[in-house]
Amino acid sequence: MRMPHDAPVMTAALTAEVLRAEHVCAEHIRIACRAPGFPASEPGQFAQLDCRGRRAQSDHTAIWPNDGFPSPTDDDLIARVPYLRRPFSIADHMLDRDGAARLTFISRNVGGGTDWLDHVKTGDTLNITGPLGRGFRIPEPDTPLILVGGGVGIPPLLYLARRLAECGHDRATVIFGVMSQRLLPLTLTDAPSTDGSARPCIELPGNRAYPTIITSDDGTIGLSGRVTDALALLRATPSANDHPHVLACGPDAMLKAVAHQTRAWSWPCQLCIERQMGCGFGTCLSCIVRAVDQTSPQGWRWRLACTDGPVFDRDELLDYAQPPAP
Repeated sequence: MRMPHDAPVMTAALTAEVLRAEHVCAEHIRIACRAPGFPASEPGQFAQLDCRGRRAQSDHTAIWPNDGFPSPTDDDLIARVPYLRRPFSIADHMLDRDGAARLTFISRNVGGGTDWLDHVKTGDTLNITGPLGRGFRIPEPDTPLILVGGGVGIPPLLYLARRLAECGHDRATVIFGVMSQRLLPLTLTDAPSTDGSARPCIELPGNRAYPTIITSDDGTIGLSGRVTDALALLRATPSANDHPHVLACGPDAMLKAVAHQTRAWSWPCQLCIERQMGCGFGTCLSCIVRAVDQTSPQGWRWRLACTDGPVFDRDELLDYAQPPAP
């Protein structure tokens, strides 16, 4: 098993040129950019994007008082100026012929920073810091895998699909869940099955046509239900006897449900967790998570999603060890 967790991580801060920006569904934009000098990365790692734009950065002056810290002005609050960078999973990473990195990010418009991203266009520039955090450990090529992504947890698994294809993984199945078809940030190559059977139906980086199940909460596309319903269907197939390795990313409630399910079946599982990250470097301590630690009197200790994660083994995380609330 490849162990990127233990490898040294190189991080760069640089300016990237937007090559393409396209709205892929009602609330998501997919941004492809060219970023010379961006270091090697692993699926599951993320980057911090400055979403203020050049005008907001150049026009704003912060006054630093002698007895405290600068604060947002009333005008800043009204204008919803996004002071902090926004963390985005890397949705794809490949190299141009000249060795320059091509990165893809997928953003859902939910606030001031993502609204600015929603309006970028070809030729614009993005200020990017990354890669950050720890990525997925890639199991050996003969290991059966199930990739489970929900909502904004889908992008890192797209990049993972490329890496699996590059590593020669043939035994991978994909489950992607959304609330509704209008929020599906993917390009379809065929209609997803409505009975939960896995078949190639989406465009994946690396051009590997992995069998895929799409679920939707409202039944407007694919299987009506949630990703855990699709997992239960896969458990009934003969391949489940090989104890597939599950790699998941999505909302907290989804990850807790997947953690409970896979633990009950004795399936290995890695979770890429979502947290608010103010800095991405482990200094602001805004992305704390409780991790199991038997040497501690309380049986756990604080860890940081941005540096210790965002990918963890399921059983490392205390708050994912209990059954989800009904």
